[in-house]
Amino acid sequence: MMLDCANSEIGKRLGMPTQGYIALSDAKQLDAQAGLETGIGAMLAALSGINSISGPGMLDFESCQSLEKLVVDNEICGMTYRLLRGIEPREDFPSIPLFEEMRREKHLLIADHTRRHLREEITFPGPVINRANRGRWVEEGQKPLRERAAKEVARIIRDYKPSRLSEETKSELTHLMQSEAARHGMASLPKIEGSNAL
Repeated sequence: MMLDCANSEIGKRLGMPTQGYIALSDAKQLDAQAGLETGIGAMLAALSGINSISGPGMLDFESCQSLEKLVVDNEICGMTYRLLRGIEPREDFPSIPLFEEMRREKHLLIADHTRRHLREEITFPGPVINRANRGRWVEEGQKPLRERAAKEVARIIRDYKPSRLSEETKSELTHLMQSEAARHGMASLPKIEGSNAL
């Protein structure tokens, strides 16, 4: 991670775009280590200004791609992007009259101002991240992260809509992938269950 950040500094100095395999993990499964390493990597990459950040979904360094980890990493990336935006000044702040009105009428959370800016200010995670209190978590079955991630992967696959690419373009892309696979010693492209490749 430190080398990727250092490489980014050199690239920036030379006016070149930068890339790094940094938001990934050496963990062998979706666990605390995977979240720790990926989260730190994504944050360092973003703060270092790396232009192309690789690694989401990867486990065992670069040896394994996990769909469950990919949906968790999507949440990490969303939180990272939000942090990069920072605290953005609004046209109506600071506004003592607005605060006084909210305090007097006790309507901070339902105020027009709050509702107008809420979705821009707060990153609302998907179903993989659980921010409910413990009682609600217990009531909903005490599902651990890996189970929630697997459920989200299943939903994404179930709701998948086929590509709108023309058959000619799909055929050309498949041919290019087959040529590259053959060049590297593969007899055929891997079969993805329940999929027509593109």
